[in-house]
Amino acid sequence: MSALARAPGEILVVSRSEVEALLTPSACLERVLDTFRWVGSGDVDQVNPVNLYVHDRSQPEPEFGHGVVQAFPAMIRPLDRAAVKWLGSYRQNPRRGLPAISAIDLVTDTDTGMPLALVDGTSVTNMRTGAHAAVGAKFLAREDSQTVAIIGCGNEGRTHLRLLNELFDIASVVAFDLSSDQLDDFERDVHEWLGLATTRASSVESAVRDADIVCVVTTAPEPILMEQWIEPGTHVCAATGFRDVDKACAKSFDKWAVGWYGRDLEWIEGSEVGKLGGLQPGDLTKADIHADIATELISGARTGRENPTERTIMTHMGMPALDAAVASLVYDLALVAGIGTWIAIF
Repeated sequence: MSALARAPGEILVVSRSEVEALLTPSACLERVLDTFRWVGSGDVDQVNPVNLYVHDRSQPEPEFGHGVVQAFPAMIRPLDRAAVKWLGSYRQNPRRGLPAISAIDLVTDTDTGMPLALVDGTSVTNMRTGAHAAVGAKFLAREDSQTVAIIGCGNEGRTHLRLLNELFDIASVVAFDLSSDQLDDFERDVHEWLGLATTRASSVESAVRDADIVCVVTTAPEPILMEQWIEPGTHVCAATGFRDVDKACAKSFDKWAVGWYGRDLEWIEGSEVGKLGGLQPGDLTKADIHADIATELISGARTGRENPTERTIMTHMGMPALDAAVASLVYDLALVAGIGTWIAIF
């Protein structure tokens, strides 16, 4: 059924396996780059995530982690679309056979206000997280970067590597994970997707030695990557900010960039400080940041990497615009491919 033939109240449901089949790294990277440009030019309306904290973060962590349910709403004017991601996060969920993060994206047509699609948001999140890390590396990593260290070999560790591969001529991959089963699966997938062998490291410190790009993608509640381990010329992609990465990197490195001030300052010096883990009030401020991608690096208002010896780091907790824009892309791809299931909700 085409979008034009559907009745009001019919929406397209796109499952995780369907999203993974439709959303290629190259298409996702292009959409994420466009989204940063749209945010920087004021063509996006978005609200910072609405956080519903299930547990008191000042108390000891419950058995399966401090639960949070979040809403990520955004309107992408160039696409005539709006979307909201509804996400649940429990760090220790895998211990009870559940994913640590689960999400769905509801896509809406802004011309009519009609709902268009319900898309698996976890797979969208995985891909766009790898993509915004790759965008940061585009501006901050050395152009000749070839060795990538992946710390944490889950879904986002995979997408970080796949998206970086769109921009860099990756020749070697070094990986560290506490789970040997995770490493087995990661090693198999990297060989299948990129034709590369994976070197297993015995520790985080040994994994990052001689790496050009380091990706830290873990659920660790405290820093496992220390500033003194990072060598000159290395770029760090910190998926969870300074929860699992030493906050000293922000001040000791040559450049620290964020995705968008409007989002990232909330967890650096705003209302989210101390609630999502990592930074505490007063640890860091906007003055410590070299630039953001959306308003400064893409426009050229601030420089990215300037010499091959700089140590750089990019942090971004993700913003609603990225989920909305990529979920909208998935809907369009599904229409073209004839993939997904139409359901009537009213």
